[in-house]
Amino acid sequence: MKPIDRRKFIQLSSLTAANIAILSSVNAAELLDFNPAADSLTSLENAFLSPPDETRAGGYWWWFNGLVNKASITRDLEEFKDKGIGNVLLVNSAGGLGGVPYPQGEKFLSSGWKALYRHALKEADRLGIEVGVNLSSGWCMGGPWIKPENAGRWFLQSTLNLKGPQNFSGKLPLPGGRDGYKHVFNPPGYKDYIDLPLDQLDYQDTSVVAILNPNGDQAKISGSRQAVFSAKTNRKDASNFAKANDVMGPTLFAWENQPGDQPIDTKQVINLTDKVGLDGTLNWEVPAGDWTIVRTGHRMTGSKLMIAQPEADGLSIDWLDHRGVEIQFENLGKVLLEENAKANSKALKYFCDDSFEDGFPNWTPKIIDKFKAFCGYDPQPYFPVLAGFIIGSAEISDRFLHDYRKTVADCMANGHYKRFAELCHENGLKVQNESAGPSRSGTMCMDTLKNLGRSDQPMGEFWLGAKHDEPGGLDDDQPYGVSRLEYGQNKVTKMVASAAHIYGRKTASAESFTSFRHWKDAPEHLKQALDRAFCEGINRVVIHTTTASRPEDGLPGFEYGAGTHFNPNVTWWEKSSAFLTYISRCQHLLRAGKFVADVLFYNGDAAPNIVLPKHVPPSLGKGYDYDVCNEEVLLTRLSAKNKLIVLPDGMAYRVLVLADDERMPEKVIAKLEELVKAGATIIGPKPQKSPGLGNFPACDQYIKSKANLLWGKANGKSVKLNHLGSGRVFYNENVRNVLFNDGILPDFEYSGKENFIDFIHRKTASEDIYFITNRLDHAVNSSCTFRVNGQPQLWDAVTGEIIKAVPFKKSGSRITIDLQFARFQSYFVIFPKAKTAMPAQSKTLFPVLTQKQILTGAWEVNFNPKWGGPNKIIFDELIDWSKHSDEGIRFYSGKAVYRKSFTCNLPAKDKRMFLDLGVVKNIASVKLNGKNLGTIWTSPWRVDIANSIKSGENKLEIEIINQWPNRLIGDAALPKEKRLTNTNIVFKKTDPLLPSGLIGPVQIMIE
Repeated sequence: MKPIDRRKFIQLSSLTAANIAILSSVNAAELLDFNPAADSLTSLENAFLSPPDETRAGGYWWWFNGLVNKASITRDLEEFKDKGIGNVLLVNSAGGLGGVPYPQGEKFLSSGWKALYRHALKEADRLGIEVGVNLSSGWCMGGPWIKPENAGRWFLQSTLNLKGPQNFSGKLPLPGGRDGYKHVFNPPGYKDYIDLPLDQLDYQDTSVVAILNPNGDQAKISGSRQAVFSAKTNRKDASNFAKANDVMGPTLFAWENQPGDQPIDTKQVINLTDKVGLDGTLNWEVPAGDWTIVRTGHRMTGSKLMIAQPEADGLSIDWLDHRGVEIQFENLGKVLLEENAKANSKALKYFCDDSFEDGFPNWTPKIIDKFKAFCGYDPQPYFPVLAGFIIGSAEISDRFLHDYRKTVADCMANGHYKRFAELCHENGLKVQNESAGPSRSGTMCMDTLKNLGRSDQPMGEFWLGAKHDEPGGLDDDQPYGVSRLEYGQNKVTKMVASAAHIYGRKTASAESFTSFRHWKDAPEHLKQALDRAFCEGINRVVIHTTTASRPEDGLPGFEYGAGTHFNPNVTWWEKSSAFLTYISRCQHLLRAGKFVADVLFYNGDAAPNIVLPKHVPPSLGKGYDYDVCNEEVLLTRLSAKNKLIVLPDGMAYRVLVLADDERMPEKVIAKLEELVKAGATIIGPKPQKSPGLGNFPACDQYIKSKANLLWGKANGKSVKLNHLGSGRVFYNENVRNVLFNDGILPDFEYSGKENFIDFIHRKTASEDIYFITNRLDHAVNSSCTFRVNGQPQLWDAVTGEIIKAVPFKKSGSRITIDLQFARFQSYFVIFPKAKTAMPAQSKTLFPVLTQKQILTGAWEVNFNPKWGGPNKIIFDELIDWSKHSDEGIRFYSGKAVYRKSFTCNLPAKDKRMFLDLGVVKNIASVKLNGKNLGTIWTSPWRVDIANSIKSGENKLEIEIINQWPNRLIGDAALPKEKRLTNTNIVFKKTDPLLPSGLIGPVQIMIE
């Protein structure tokens, strides 16, 4: 089979599933006493049961228009601390991106705002909450202090034809402001600046060259090669919905020489830059022949910040030069640091650069010097290639464009993100960057892994689809704008996790749960999206959003136009700690040790360089996990040891799989030789030449020589393996076959053709940690096989239950466990390494439950009259509130308490008993006979009642909380003075009501 083609996205083969299975649960009463085998396991377990503060979720703490006060700041932070949010990212912005405009509070950086900022830092310090600040109002980065010369730039070109010999003195034509950008449609706010005259766009020259061109436009690139021209010259505008291969593919399409080409010899290119005056006048003694003057300059894009406060709005910075971020730090970063010093607070931990959303800047005034530093030659003779001319040959022109795009990517990684990190570190702070999309990675020529690698806390994002809770809402045939997934996976989270692993970062962060679904998502809806991200490698969740809102502004208060609302104003906030504890437990275990992956994929050296979403590579197949690395990591961080490919931070891989490309830089193939001789196994095609123009044509001879050494007689057909030193090189060999032949079976497998059990594996010095989750919205049974030995333990992060006597089957070097999953249910399976006496295995891990009693008849239900419901009403049967005849109930949002007495005859002693709530909308807590049995927020919607139920009469109390939309919809039909709610988010009286309440059936289940 062919090596993996990075140009083709591979659809997950296991996404479609439908299976019927038994829904069961784990009983806390059956926990077995067992002394842990090692102190590390005890520590791991203790922190799982009571997670430390550093494992808590974070939140985007938006301050809109400065509409906060000291009381509301204290309220927010105390509530965050109480419920389980341990860190906040403070973002200052105008408006709410949609909805009714916000009222004006304290203006950004005013004395009043600074006092509030200091108060927030003091309170956060008091409460032990970490604070980060986005280094801009709104996003991305910029402000009124960014002048045109330090703003983002686009290159522009004009041409003038001259016939020599003659003595020419005249002004060169200025480029058109949209030269090469005729189809721009996507950059933020582009309609405000795209067609401004050049004198308002700070046009500057970069270079002027003359080319001897007797063939006119016939000297330009043509045919199918022209179709990828805009992408190759870094001017292809694209939606942030664009897939990674749609962005990379056109730039990887090689320009080959064709018989009809009329290239310009590089010797016939004359640099005239020093003959052009500041006003654009050229004085030149034109030699004989037909000449084309190519004037290359640049304009500021004109792009400004997104929803910045007016007093802090302005141009976005130049992303390709360090001066832009330095100016930002001087004008904003130092102010924030000075105020932090006045507050004497230790809460401020990092500055942040939120998602890159600034169109596609592709130039910088110092690009010639930067190009020479990165590529080793003067680019000016090749600038006509950017105008479509063939210089040297089509292949040589293509090599120059490769080097140009690489220069842009390196400028961004080093000029912006590296310099930002240096400035933060110099001031005792960490840096957090959402630097690789999905926002504008489709339009900006970036090395995403390199950008993320410059961050202490690399960050991406994942969204909730518009219909993610509806049947078919996440199906593969849904467009990205609906599902917010690519073939069932998040766009950038695997990329962020790989960056964290290959650059030695402990956390992989994500802006989490972004959506336009206002108050439609309770914790039950968030779990499946969260668990997907966990399996992709995310282990630091920053909830989007935990908007700041003053109590005096009413409920649900002013909110952000894009985000899952998660703050003290949501109806179910009082019960949110159960979900936040789940996040903490998961993040604790998912940060322990190191990620386990058998394969490291090399994503090549080209730019743009974007990592595909998590998928099942066809040459690898299911059951294995992988990371992706870039050229920088391959060259500077990889080594070989004990037949493994290792990183200095402890990551290790069994094989390195090369990109499907016959081009490879000299330094990369030299590094491969070093790795193979030291014992590495490499799989990939034999390279034929270098992709760039540096050291050409000697570079190609070097590549061929090293390739012949590394690949030997391997031709990918009759011979697929070459040995060199202690290592091996495979050509056109299936990755799975290599692993199988080495005795490396899949790390995780599961039974059930229609099942979809996702996983991630981490390893500490003392235990193997697997997180597994049912990706389907119905219950399933599955035999799960793990590539480890030892007595497995089952840890449930929802309940905190730990079962240390899990029945299993051993087969060679692997363990199989029969497991049952409720819809979207997850477990941790822990394998301690230390050999000790095994506890007796439980024979009833998932007991068969049967219905003992349905709680039929009347329920007393108490609503809160403050929100329109009756103080007390009798439900003859359980009913969806949104279908009730009473408008106070139909449009009710908030908490209601259900009470019921029932008689039960207890079964034989030691039988397990559960109260199953059936359908709950949207969160519940249960008391039985005065005993609090906890919060139930996800499936299975049941609670253990074995120790609280009694023979005879029992008193049951169930609190149910729904969400805000029903009350907001009811209020939309009322005059403003009669409305119970206040918010900037608009609902219509005709919007559909959400199912609400305890819908049931409520039943007692028995073993």
